[in-house]
Amino acid sequence: MAFSMSYKVDLSRLDRAASESLTQQLVDVFAAAIEGGELQPGEKLPTTRELAADAGVNHLTAARAYRRLAELGFVTARVGRGTFVRDLPPAAAEERGDDWQLYALPDDPPDYRNQVLGDAFRLATEPGMVSLSTGWPSPRLYPTEELAEISARVFAEEGGEAISYLTAEGLPRLREQLAARGRTAGYATDADEIVVTSGARQAIDLVARSVLRPGDVAVVESPTFVGILGSLRATGARVIGVPFDADGLDVDALEQVLARHEVRLCALQSSCQNPTGRDLSPERARRLAELAVERNFFVLEDGVYNEVRYEGRSPRPLREAAPGHVIYLDSLSKTVGGGLRVGWLAARGPVLERLTALKLASDFHTATLPQHIAARYLESDGYERQLAGSLPFYRERRDALMEALERHLAGEYRADKPHGGHHVWVSLTRPVDERSLYSEAVRHGMTFTPGGVVTAEQPRARASLRLSFSLLDPDELDEGVRRLARALREVRRRERHRATAPVS
Repeated sequence: MAFSMSYKVDLSRLDRAASESLTQQLVDVFAAAIEGGELQPGEKLPTTRELAADAGVNHLTAARAYRRLAELGFVTARVGRGTFVRDLPPAAAEERGDDWQLYALPDDPPDYRNQVLGDAFRLATEPGMVSLSTGWPSPRLYPTEELAEISARVFAEEGGEAISYLTAEGLPRLREQLAARGRTAGYATDADEIVVTSGARQAIDLVARSVLRPGDVAVVESPTFVGILGSLRATGARVIGVPFDADGLDVDALEQVLARHEVRLCALQSSCQNPTGRDLSPERARRLAELAVERNFFVLEDGVYNEVRYEGRSPRPLREAAPGHVIYLDSLSKTVGGGLRVGWLAARGPVLERLTALKLASDFHTATLPQHIAARYLESDGYERQLAGSLPFYRERRDALMEALERHLAGEYRADKPHGGHHVWVSLTRPVDERSLYSEAVRHGMTFTPGGVVTAEQPRARASLRLSFSLLDPDELDEGVRRLARALREVRRRERHRATAPVS
C-alpha cells in the first residue's frame, strides 16, 4: 500500500506474516525515509489515525511506532501540534560527528566582538606576531616568590581550612582588609558591605544580572571595557552608549538619555578608564551622583585601574557620595596577578542581599586559597611595594607607545596620554574601514582592539582603536606601530584605487 499523503513513504512492503511486528516494520520504514532524505527535518508526519488508515493497521500500532521513533531520536511530538521529524536525526548525527550540537544548542550567531577577542588570545601566541590587543599586567612583575611563601604559611597555619568551603560573602579576614582600604579610599565603610568575587569580571556580571531584566535600559560610557558591554547585553537590556571625552562620561549627554528613558543602571570606570586612561572630572562626578539619587538608578563603578596611575591623584570614588546607589567593584588582577581571580564589590541594602544570593547560586564562593593568600598579602607592605615597583615599568611603556605613534603615524591620529591603565585610545583623523584595517594589520603581523568592539553604538566612519602596551618592551611597541602604519597605508591605497577605478 503506497502512502497517500504528501510524504513519500512506501508502506507497500508491510508484511503481516513476517516474524517482525508491524510496529517495528513501521519504525524501520519511517527511519529509512528520514535517513534517506525523503522526510526532511521539521516535516510534520500524519496523525496516528491517518497513518493507521493508510497502513491498514490499528490505531494502537501506529501510536506505538511513533513512540518508538521518538525514543530513537528520529521524531519529536509537540503537544497540540503533532509529530515532526527531528532537526538532526541520529544517523545524521553519527555521520557529522559533533555537528549535531549546532542543532541542539540555542541559536547564537557569530558576534564581531567575540571573534576579535578570540583573535586577541589566539594570535598573541603566534611566532612573530606583535600583539597590542592584550592589556594584561606583565608576568615579569608578579610577586611570585612572596606569594609562594605566603601560600606555604597559609597551609601551615590553616591546615585543611586553607581549601575548605566559605560563605558566599568571602573570607572574613580578607573582607576586613578590603574594608579598611575602602575606608581610606572612600568606597566602603564596613566589611559587611564587601562580597569577594572571582575577579572584577564576575562582579560586573553579578551586578548586571542582579539589577537588569530584559527590556530595561542600561547606560554605558562609550568606549568602554568590552566585558561590561557583554554582561549588560547578556541580560537582554537595551544598552545605550554615552560619549566619553577628556573629562570622562559626558553627563550632559546622560541627562538627555534620562529625559527619554527610565534608566536602571549606569556603568562606568571613573578612574584611569579602559580604554582611554582618563578620569571622570570632579564636577561631572558630583552631578552623576546627584542624578543617581534624584532618578533612583544604580551606578556600577569599576575601579580596577584606579591604582595603576602614572600622573596625578586618584579621584574620590562615586560611591563615597552616593553609597546606596553606587556599587563599587575592584580586583587584584591589574596590580598583583590576574590568575589569582580575587575581586570584590561593595554595596548595601537589598541589592547587596541579591548580589550575595546570586554569588551563592553561581559558584558558592570564590576559591578559598587565593583569598587566604590575598588577605595576608594585603596585611603586609607587599602590595604597596608591588605598586611602587610596577608603575615605572608601565609608565616607560606608555611613553614608548606615545613616541612610536608620533614617529610612525604623525598627522594620522589623535590620542591623549593616559593618566593610567594599560591602554592608549587612538582615533584616526581620516575615515577608514575598521575591519579592513584590522585584517590588514593581522596580515602585517600585529593586532589591536578595534573601536567597534568597545563601543556601544555602531562603528563610526572615523576608525578608532585601542593599543595595549603592558606586555611589550619599548622596541616591540615601536615595531607594532610601524606595522600598523604600513597596514593603514595599504588599506588607504586600496581605497584610493577603488575610488578611481572605472565603472564597467
